[in-house]
Amino acid sequence: MSRVLGRVVSVLSITQIGMDEGFTGGRLLRVVLNTGSVVVKMSPKDAALRVAFAAANAREVAFYKLSAGWDLPVPTYFYGAFDLKTGASILVIEDMDSRQSIPFSTGCNVGKVVQVVDALAQVHRAFYNTDAKLDIATLTLFDEFEFAPMWSSYPARVAELLPDVVLPDSFLALGNWLANDTRGIFKRMVTGPLTLVHRDVQLDNVLFGEDVVLLDWQFMGRGLGAHDLAFFMISSVAPDIRNLIEDEMISRYYRAINIKDYTLEQCRVDYLFGAVWRLFITVMATTQLDNASMYKQDWRRIDLMRLIAFCEDYKIGSDSF
Repeated sequence: MSRVLGRVVSVLSITQIGMDEGFTGGRLLRVVLNTGSVVVKMSPKDAALRVAFAAANAREVAFYKLSAGWDLPVPTYFYGAFDLKTGASILVIEDMDSRQSIPFSTGCNVGKVVQVVDALAQVHRAFYNTDAKLDIATLTLFDEFEFAPMWSSYPARVAELLPDVVLPDSFLALGNWLANDTRGIFKRMVTGPLTLVHRDVQLDNVLFGEDVVLLDWQFMGRGLGAHDLAFFMISSVAPDIRNLIEDEMISRYYRAINIKDYTLEQCRVDYLFGAVWRLFITVMATTQLDNASMYKQDWRRIDLMRLIAFCEDYKIGSDSF
């Protein structure tokens, strides 16, 4: 710690943050020092999970190294390392314990939604049309998590985890459409003003204070910012509230990114396609991640029902794009 932080420190205590490991099996530790505290994020203990999410953990380490020196709504970075052979990773970042989290099940109120929208616009504006984005891949997630086999097991996995949930026919048809040509569909849709995107913007990855801090950059890549906006609105805002503020939030985001030759109408179209990104991540998380605890199963239920509600509100289907 002294070497990493560049000053002599002593460790007073180490405690795990949260009662449960994350969905990807990673561990968060709070290390209290004689001069303050930091958070250490470590890859999963389970070797299989460590290998499965090796690329994701490498991406997050790379993001924090990239973020150093940028004015971004993310924790301050102190140290990061990734071992290609084992998939092990470690991050030492700023401790954000003075900030508040909002339970995913509760959903985000209007004031907090505005904060997140502004934070996303800040990130997307910073990385739009910059040299830094050139080294950020666009569609690598499809190499790591092939959608078709995940989708083929998804209905049975939902029935096992959430026996009370019935998947609508229209939702199943949307998944079948995506499974038939995943890379081709996304390649057609991920066109426009590309920037650095988070791809997992939901309440568990956001901390609130006077401003917002965005956490967990394992799925980050190059893409359309409107997809991040949709991802958050779908996953983390109750459908009745989302319906009331959606148009306003899209317009607010559009004004904040201020991208020449990108129309509000196109931003709205790109926003709707965010539902397909959300579907991809939901299927991956349901079939590939640790969903053993009751808390995680409740999380999956709420997440799925909010996505279904969005798809039904906009009649999202294969002919929508």
